[in-house]
Order: sequence, then structure tokens, then C-alpha cells
Amino acid sequence: MESIDKSKELFSTYSMHLFGIVAFISTFSLGTIALINHSHDLIKYLPYGVLIFIINLIYLKIIILSRQDYENLLKQEKEYSQELLKYQKLFLRHAIHETNTPLAVIIANIELYELELGKHPILSNIEAATKNIYGIYDDLGYLIKKDQISYPKRDIILTEFIQTRIEFFNIVARQSYLSLELHEACSLSFIHINETKLQRIIDNNITNAIKYTRELETIHILVFEEAEHCIFEISSSSSIIKDKERIFEAYYREDVKEEGLGLGLNLVKNICDNENIRIELHSKEDSTFFRYYFKKVYNEDIAFRG
Repeated sequence: MESIDKSKELFSTYSMHLFGIVAFISTFSLGTIALINHSHDLIKYLPYGVLIFIINLIYLKIIILSRQDYENLLKQEKEYSQELLKYQKLFLRHAIHETNTPLAVIIANIELYELELGKHPILSNIEAATKNIYGIYDDLGYLIKKDQISYPKRDIILTEFIQTRIEFFNIVARQSYLSLELHEACSLSFIHINETKLQRIIDNNITNAIKYTRELETIHILVFEEAEHCIFEISSSSSIIKDKERIFEAYYREDVKEEGLGLGLNLVKNICDNENIRIELHSKEDSTFFRYYFKKVYNEDIAFRG
């Protein structure tokens, strides 16, 4: 049925253009004949000229109607696509909301079990997997809501915040035969940023490091400061990143064998661009590090906002 409709559409299009070609050839031929013959013979070609003029008008009208039909069809397709996108976002929003409760229940019950009976290797695997799902859940939640809600900023001590995220991901690193090590060379300096956005930056970098670092290695997380910036750096032993520009593109993955959506670093890049956070990436054969420059907040700024 679809092929028949396409055939009709092609036939209609070619017929219309064939009609136009005939009208053009006829007009050109009539003009040539009129030029070759003497001017007193032109009167006998007048009816043909009128006929050709009418044919050209009809062709022009067909073209206008065809364009209007195309524009109407394009408008309908656009409205349909927007409607689909709206329902897709609505479905994802509800799905993410419904996912949060069972994830929270799983984590809470694991923690209760460990408090009463101690660690269990099977439960540790479940906890690590659940925390990986949490990361995907948080990324999707942010992507869906970022244009619909505001993200208020507050003053955050970067070192303390990163420490909490390391504690969260320690079990995930251990299950991958890795360790997370924090190196602090920073005073209790504040940065001014939304907590959700900061968590997306830190979490995506830690999960990427866990995913791509070679087994039995240590992932080094550094927090240090310069005159105007607090700097977060994460480094590990991993394969070289060949295309340092495309690595931040959505859905781009250099290692297709690794699971993932290919959205994490693109999300991080968008947040950093919006918050004026500079990113540095250095990668060679045996190591890779990402570095993020957060503008420091001074005591007088904190007092002013307080």
C-alpha cells in the first residue's frame, strides 16, 4: 500500500514537471518561429500565443497549489513530531519518578541488612549495580527537567562535597577491582553553584573513570586551589582518548564495547559552559585526566549573601 502511494506521488510530481517542460518548449518554439518569419505574419500566431500563455498560467497555478500542499503537509508533520516529543518527555518523567522509589527501597534495605548482619558479597554486587542505575536515573532526570525548573545556587565546600560522592561510589569501584583516592591540597574554600549540577559533574567523572580505568589501579581525585579557582581533577590509568573534541559530543563513544548512553560528558560540558567552568583534558597512552576550574567564593561574598 505504501509503495502504491509513493508511485502515485512520483507520477503526480513528474507529470506536473512534464507539463511545465511542454509549456516551456511550446513558448520557446513559438517565439523562435515568430522571429524567423516576418513581422506581418505574427498575427496568425496570436491564438497560439494566447493558448501558450494560458498553459503557463495553469502550470504556475499548479506549482503554487503544490507548494501550499507541501507546506501544509510539513506543518502537520511538525505538529505530529512535537506531540510525539511531548508524550515521550511525559513518559520519561513518569518512568523516572516511578523508578526512584524502588531504587531507594533497595539501597535502604541493603544498608539495614549490613548494619545488623554485616557485609555480604552478593548484596555488595546488588548495591554497586543499583548505584550505577542511580547515576543513569539522575542524568536522565536532569536532562528532562533542566529547561522546566530553576536550579538555585548555594555556597558549597568543594572538598567536602567530593568526599561524600567518593563514599557513595566506593562500593562501585571495589566491585570493579579499583580504588578511589582523594588528595586534598585545598583549604575549606567555597564555590557558588547548584548542588544538582555539581553532582552531575562529579558523578559522571567518577563513573567514567570507574568504567574505563584498568583493573587493580587507583583513581586519583585531586582538589587544589589557585588564586581565583578551586580545581577538581580526576586521573587514572586508561586508554588514550583519541578525539578530545568529540568526546564531549552527545552519543559519542570511542570504545563501543563499553556500555553507556554516551550522554554523560555532553551533559557535563553543557553545565560547565553555562556556569563558566573551564575544562582541561589531557590524555596519553598510559593515563588520562580531566580538570575543572570552579571560581572561588570569598568570605565577603558569602557574608553579603548571608
